[in-house]
Amino acid sequence: MTVPFEKARDWISKYTDPANIAAKRPYAYPAYDTYESQRNDPRKLSDADLLAPGLLNVPVKIRSYYDLQRVRPQLEAGLANRDLESPLAEVEDPDRIAAMVEPLYAVLDDPQFKPWNVNATTLSKVLHRKRPASLVLHDRWINACYVGPDGPVHPAEKRSWADYMTEVTIAVGSDLRAQGAAFDLLGDATNSSETLSHVRLLDIVAWTSRGAMTSEPAEH
Repeated sequence: MTVPFEKARDWISKYTDPANIAAKRPYAYPAYDTYESQRNDPRKLSDADLLAPGLLNVPVKIRSYYDLQRVRPQLEAGLANRDLESPLAEVEDPDRIAAMVEPLYAVLDDPQFKPWNVNATTLSKVLHRKRPASLVLHDRWINACYVGPDGPVHPAEKRSWADYMTEVTIAVGSDLRAQGAAFDLLGDATNSSETLSHVRLLDIVAWTSRGAMTSEPAEH
């Protein structure tokens, strides 16, 4: 999917406008992005972290919350990977990306450990805040942008969540490398006192686009 740069810049500016806080249908920024920011240890998952998806309109059910607490040790073991400290665009080796992503999403593929009613979308919204420059957010709009017969991630009937999220992360990283200068400019277009990562900026563009194709000239 391609989005004209001017359109993407306008979307980013509007999404991060502080006036949205008072709107009838406010955006998730800054609620999600600054949530518990003063106590955000990137290697640890607090109980509050497990509820963060609600600020992106994905509420965590009580049973899911307890199950996420149960798999916290596995998730924190995955968060200890040192490559997660680097921006995603700087990690090109697919094997390194797999080592970053697969341990975090493996809990979704193991019937013994899978948290109830938690899929990649919910888990990504728990994890992204820990390493916002390297862990991608996922929802149906990211899926619409990246998954398809002509997309970088091909549909597959039998594929683990860990493999799927690895493929999506590789595809997102490729876009961030190819359009790094454009994402730098998108960062300048925010009305944010905090720096938003390129991963988060891409997510905002994908979410706002609703996965729709455009015939206009594109720079992403």
